[in-house]
Amino acid sequence: MAIASPKKKEELAKQFKINPEINAKLDAFMKAEPELVQYVKDLPREQLERKFLLRKMKDQEQKEGYTAKVKTWLAKPEQADLVQSIKLTISPNMSAERQEQALVVGAKNHLRNSGIKLG
Repeated sequence: MAIASPKKKEELAKQFKINPEINAKLDAFMKAEPELVQYVKDLPREQLERKFLLRKMKDQEQKEGYTAKVKTWLAKPEQADLVQSIKLTISPNMSAERQEQALVVGAKNHLRNSGIKLG
């Protein structure tokens, strides 16, 4: 792997947000777990990429699953008033797809703010 030029390093630093508090926690974890750090360093690049992408894939599947649960919950007749009130806040100038997304986002906000948990 080639060493990044100073200009490239500055660009990378701007691209990735660095949270000093999280960095300090991560440094402490790495210091406490040297075997794990070495294990990760020894992994081939392709395996690191695949592990990272696997985590991203699982996160996406989890979000999609929750969205499906919210849509099912919204489709219940007892949620008709909530659906109607959320639809009043959505611009009619949006495409149908964007309106549906806004409805789901509104429902997720309602669930979170109300403390309602979907099974």
